[in-house]
Amino acid sequence: FCSTQEMDAHKHVQEALNSKWKLQWHVSITRNSNSPNQRYMPPTVCDLWIERGYRHSRTEIVEPKLMWSQPNLHDKRQMGGSTIRPYRVSLFAVRRIFQITSLEDWEKMNEGSQMKSPPMPIVKPNCLLVVRSSIGADYLFEASCPEERDHIVHLLKMTTARLVSHAVVGNGDMMVREFFNEDFVAGGVNASLISTTNED
Repeated sequence: FCSTQEMDAHKHVQEALNSKWKLQWHVSITRNSNSPNQRYMPPTVCDLWIERGYRHSRTEIVEPKLMWSQPNLHDKRQMGGSTIRPYRVSLFAVRRIFQITSLEDWEKMNEGSQMKSPPMPIVKPNCLLVVRSSIGADYLFEASCPEERDHIVHLLKMTTARLVSHAVVGNGDMMVREFFNEDFVAGGVNASLISTTNED
């Protein structure tokens, strides 16, 4: 038996795991940088999705990851024309997910650093979302509208919170059922086996 709240949470998580979003990626700089001269690169279109984890053995698992790649490079990789891999960060390394709706939000996000000005050009500054990781990097994405941005943030928050909750309470069976591929899926395992790294 599941409560309505439990069923709703499961529904949102499954929606997130089965979605792919086309966003603008503003290549971010690590929060630990103290250089005032660093600039963001021009935004680029990317596909953002959650890659399910994989149980490598009875005692070893590959963590689920948030992944993104440029659509044209992704297509070439599928055709064997490119070896460029998606960018990725473990869902367990996601510390916070939040919206940027104003210059005040941007300044608050960058407290303690010298990055006081937002990246330019930003066509729709009220459509920004930030994925903050525990490895010292912020990943900045721009949705097509505030409504899409808010929906993505909600789904990602629900998903990361549920994953961590399963891990904290020791609910391993449910975590595997919801977040991991039990069977080998062409491409999925290989993508998941890539270790988490920062973009250069």
